[in-house]
Amino acid sequence: MLFVPFISVIITAHNRREFLLEAVNSALNQTLPKDEYEIIVVKNFSEYDDILKNLGVKTVFSNEENQGADIVNALSYTEGKVICFLDDDDIWVPWKLEKVKEAFKEESLGYYHHALLAFRQGENISELIDKLKENNKEFIRNRFIDLSPVNSSSTCIKKDTLIKCISQLKKVRYFIDNFYYYFALLKNCKIKFDPVILTLYRQHYNNSTALKEKSFQDWVEKKITFYSNRYELLLELISSCKSEGIRGTVVKALLAQALSDKITVTRLSKDGLYKANFSDYLKYVSLDYKNLRGILLASLIFMPKFIQLYVARKWYEKEQKAS
Repeated sequence: MLFVPFISVIITAHNRREFLLEAVNSALNQTLPKDEYEIIVVKNFSEYDDILKNLGVKTVFSNEENQGADIVNALSYTEGKVICFLDDDDIWVPWKLEKVKEAFKEESLGYYHHALLAFRQGENISELIDKLKENNKEFIRNRFIDLSPVNSSSTCIKKDTLIKCISQLKKVRYFIDNFYYYFALLKNCKIKFDPVILTLYRQHYNNSTALKEKSFQDWVEKKITFYSNRYELLLELISSCKSEGIRGTVVKALLAQALSDKITVTRLSKDGLYKANFSDYLKYVSLDYKNLRGILLASLIFMPKFIQLYVARKWYEKEQKAS
């Protein structure tokens, strides 16, 4: 018998209000029949509650410090076997969920991720969607397309995978999209990366991914918080792998990322909580030897502090300019 999953869409909004209804409307205006999916909005403000209720959208109030805790709160209201995420400032193309349903008819599939197209505020969304529908190759070739496996609005995952990792999920503070992928790896899910563009990613001054801060010091502190949090959770996941008898490439991938995060915290902080040493560096190099840029950046822990500071400031300036 063919597996036809019911889909739960979780839209997250924390403080930011201005784009939420656009995101919700893109999820509502899907070609997939309405009785085959539901929409849950998890947010920390009361605006739009009546509007969303009239649209048939569930709302969950959650004001947790950690992104993962908001998702855990929303999960308890979901009925679907497949969870699709949408950030409040992004937009789906109308045929997105139809493609997701088709992908998950393969019952063994646990994690599905597709490409996204970045756009700037003020661009005509209808025109962008029309060009994607026409599969306008010249248009697509000249746009920024992201195929990385870690963007929430391009990620769908089996609910039971998230439930199995719920203790780690609720501790995720920033960049939760990384962990959806790690959970899929940890639980040995079948993973599919689809090059088709189904999400429009909005580039603007207030992107959560931009880590745009007023000062260099604020930026450094936020980076340290993020990488420290991810490092701690990765150690938990690695420990879980070992206790469950999972070995090989999964553990190596998680360990390489954990060491990279520990090294990053070391080179950003003056007297950091975690101090990477030469042994950590050698282990990282052995695990991620093809990543020449990563190895070069990791070697900064042996450089004078003023050089580390110079490289960090260049990183900061690049991110501020991009956002």
